[in-house]
Amino acid sequence: ALDFGKELSGTADKTSVAVSRSPTSIASRAMSYRGVSSLTGAYFLDKQAVVIDFGVRLTKIGFASESRPQHVLPSVRFPSPRHQSSDFTTVASEAEWVETLDRFLPEVFLHHLSVSPKDRRVVLCDAALSPAPFRAALAQVLFRRLAVASVTFALDLVLPLYLTGLSTGIVIDVGYTSSRIMPTFSGVPILSAYNTAAGGQSVNTALRRRLAESLPGSSWLDDESAVDDLKTRACYVACDFGEGESSIGTENPVTISLRAHGKVTVPGAARWEPAEALFSNTGRELVDECMTIPEAFVQVVQQCPVDVRPIVLQNVVVCGGGAMLRGFLPRLASELRKALLEQADTVALADRLLLTPLNFAPVCAVWTGGAIYGALEGASDYTSDDYERGVPLPDWTRDGFV
Repeated sequence: ALDFGKELSGTADKTSVAVSRSPTSIASRAMSYRGVSSLTGAYFLDKQAVVIDFGVRLTKIGFASESRPQHVLPSVRFPSPRHQSSDFTTVASEAEWVETLDRFLPEVFLHHLSVSPKDRRVVLCDAALSPAPFRAALAQVLFRRLAVASVTFALDLVLPLYLTGLSTGIVIDVGYTSSRIMPTFSGVPILSAYNTAAGGQSVNTALRRRLAESLPGSSWLDDESAVDDLKTRACYVACDFGEGESSIGTENPVTISLRAHGKVTVPGAARWEPAEALFSNTGRELVDECMTIPEAFVQVVQQCPVDVRPIVLQNVVVCGGGAMLRGFLPRLASELRKALLEQADTVALADRLLLTPLNFAPVCAVWTGGAIYGALEGASDYTSDDYERGVPLPDWTRDGFV
């Protein structure tokens, strides 16, 4: 068993921040972490930065210094049929993104947050590999249509580290389309070690096929939202800690009432087997050919510099909606340790592995980290003047963080 709360050892920065759910506490402690000694009261009270985290399925919005987003909305989608069956982030042009965001962002500011976007600072939880057309369209709508004062592009897989008070670690974001893993050392993201693995969509696919065997003729299985709801309420991650230890698992079926499809009985095996797609190669042909999370994690560690590996392993932060499956964290800790022991160049690092617990819901960890970052002074903003002068948007790969 791993010590999830043990103090980090080695040469890592041991400055710790006790994260509280109080918005005022988060702002004050976050400033202490960055060495900021004073606040401008009017800035935080009247012009709090708006923090937006664009996810594949959900978009989180709210204000800086708050402990949780004010609203969690379905992410923007395209009405065109050619976009509904493919990855919209790779096939959409800048003009299409502008048209879509021009409808979505005004609703975010004026309807959900009830604030004027004019002269307001915006913090975007930016994915390292977000498509250029999306980022360009986002800047155009924010500066040209909404007249915001500045935009801060904060790398999303670094932000959960702000919840731990440490600038070094590995973030595992178990999202819908994939699980993304990236290490950060002393505040600098190691993008060359960035990797992806199976995500929530793989679990949904395995659950759908398992239910199709036990519930033939169920047309509602084509409804992704219904399958996602069923996974959240009925499924869990099985975990066996070995001889003489307790285990997580049951063969008892459960009946779930879906809003639009009535009552559905999920067999006992169908409750835990789909989540195996995240950890095991068994049934890989039933879902996709992406790596499991332990496989991708070991590759991330191997791609880090040798002297960095033992340090980043001592602060592993798990976030994302998939991390909220029951039994996920203990199973992940066990599988990561086992994967490290199987490789000759990482076997000595297995005892360094530490998972850091968060005081916030994993699904909102990226947004909450962005809220802390947005409450700090001294962050480099991309202003409206920069946009008018044609200064290129910040680019993580172009700016040398590799």
